[in-house]
Amino acid sequence: MEAPPGRGGLSSFAAVRRWVADETWLKRLLTARRWMSRADFEARYLVADPWRVATSPYERARARASVEVLEGRPYASALEVGCGEGLFTSRLLDRCGHVVAVDFSALAIRRARRRFAGEPRVEVERLDVRTTELDRTFDLVFCAELFYYMNSAEFEEVGARLVRWLAPGGDLCLVHGTSVHDAEPGAAETGQMSARMIHDRFRRMPGLVVLRDLALPRYRVTLLRRTEAGRA
Repeated sequence: MEAPPGRGGLSSFAAVRRWVADETWLKRLLTARRWMSRADFEARYLVADPWRVATSPYERARARASVEVLEGRPYASALEVGCGEGLFTSRLLDRCGHVVAVDFSALAIRRARRRFAGEPRVEVERLDVRTTELDRTFDLVFCAELFYYMNSAEFEEVGARLVRWLAPGGDLCLVHGTSVHDAEPGAAETGQMSARMIHDRFRRMPGLVVLRDLALPRYRVTLLRRTEAGRA
């Protein structure tokens, strides 16, 4: 149904209809890329724990370093972006009063919800941070292994969102592996995101100050704080 005259704007139905009818190359490209990335992750999650978060010595060591960089600070609320099946979420509960864990994979979210069924301190939601805005802020935003699946335009948009989701004085913890993309010569020229590019870009964002920046042999962990007056 069209919006009544005099109220202005398009109704939701009309907006969707216009989007479907819009056959510009940009819309087709964005839709295809996002659909393909979702399909790829759903295929990976056909098996449980595809990245061996629970069993790999490397993953366990990286999880410990990711928590240790917080230096014992307690957080009332946290947002975990890209929570997967919730295997790291349990570690955040040791430091956080309440955790909102999000991922865009339906299979991963289904397993995470089963894992935390009956745990009132955890909310598990299916959410694509590339397309969805939140109307709340958090004392901690934790983001691991996310941005090198994005192009530079998506990175800028999502990076700004993550800073907006930080409460003043809140912390942003970034963790990305360096064993693949950072070692590729010419990655910057081809648009391939790397841990170095991602973390250095956040270090330069206005309103953030660097608390710790660990360049470890196979991954990088950076903890930043949003200043009280900072704006993304």
